[in-house]
Amino acid sequence: MGHQNNYSTDTFTVQRTMKRKTGAGKRQIRQWQLMVFLLPILLLLASCGLDDNSSGGGISGEWLIARGEVRDGGPGKDGIPSIDRPDFAPLSEITYVPDLRMVVGVKIGDEVRAYPHQILDWHEIVNDRIGDTSFALVYCPLTGTGMCWNREVDGDVTEFGVSGLLYRNNLIAYDRKTDSNWSQMQLRSVNGPHISRDAEMFTVVETTWKTWKELYPDSRVHTTNTGHSRNYGGFTYGADFATNHNSILFPISNPDSRLQNKTRVHGIIGGSVNETDVEIKVYPVGGFGDGITLVEDRVGGRDYIIAGSGSYNFAVAFELVAGVTSALEFEAVQDELPVILQDSEGNKWDVFGFAVDGPRTGEQLKTARAYTGYWYAWADFYPGLGIYAFE
Repeated sequence: MGHQNNYSTDTFTVQRTMKRKTGAGKRQIRQWQLMVFLLPILLLLASCGLDDNSSGGGISGEWLIARGEVRDGGPGKDGIPSIDRPDFAPLSEITYVPDLRMVVGVKIGDEVRAYPHQILDWHEIVNDRIGDTSFALVYCPLTGTGMCWNREVDGDVTEFGVSGLLYRNNLIAYDRKTDSNWSQMQLRSVNGPHISRDAEMFTVVETTWKTWKELYPDSRVHTTNTGHSRNYGGFTYGADFATNHNSILFPISNPDSRLQNKTRVHGIIGGSVNETDVEIKVYPVGGFGDGITLVEDRVGGRDYIIAGSGSYNFAVAFELVAGVTSALEFEAVQDELPVILQDSEGNKWDVFGFAVDGPRTGEQLKTARAYTGYWYAWADFYPGLGIYAFE
């Protein structure tokens, strides 16, 4: 996705070799220079017209998104390699992540793991497993969207890979069991045998390394032992990519100036994108202010609690289930991280929605179809979506 190409022809070496010849040799030099200049352009133009699977991830067949907007991002299928054998170490042993760099965390059962952006920027997908639960961290650096999907689909455990295709700057993943293509921000398969199937999600927390260390100092963190040689200490797309509102690789189909392009917002999809009238609403992370702020809202006919913090730089959302958690009254908890909520029954809930104290200890609030990403991407995917107005 925007990575540099692999063309390494040295024009000056060609010139030195050809200068030994005269007359027609000079013309050959000019021809070589022209070919060196045009070759990457011709290959790029050819890739834009792909309509088969020869590049890995062709755009043939039925799609739920406009085929004309499906782009070849450049590297090709698996050109950005997923991590299929992740390696972890205790947080106390991790030294490569600066305080202000971002991480995506998951909690499955009692196990908590963090995946730094410095790994995800280069690999985009990590296929992982905790106990009997197989899942994939699916991250798109161009849209700033990270989420966790169940890898068990129709009773079969699959791996997800990077298709090499993009839709509105966003990752299209594919599953290696059926070769179906999945739109990350639509949370569904948009092409192939699983077309129209929704991705099953697990709650994630995306925040800074500084906050994560305060949340879960005993967690395990993905190391730089990936089996690939990458500059994990640097920035894949440049040091200011996450904050430069003009740094967007491909054109925006639906620009929306209500917020600045790279504003981080937590969005809720109030149902399945397969529904024609699904409601979408976003909550700017910075709007939550200092400490922990709780918002109760209704999106798409469903009730949600959204908790976040501008100072801690995160937001999470949970769906309240009728007859189970809808009757509970919640309030924010300050200065007890990872606990962020307590309810009218006396339960305390952590940032992943697990009850860690009280009569419901061990239960988990329902994961919302929600994730954090750049404003421009949310607005491009879902034109006219709502923005929550903080008081």
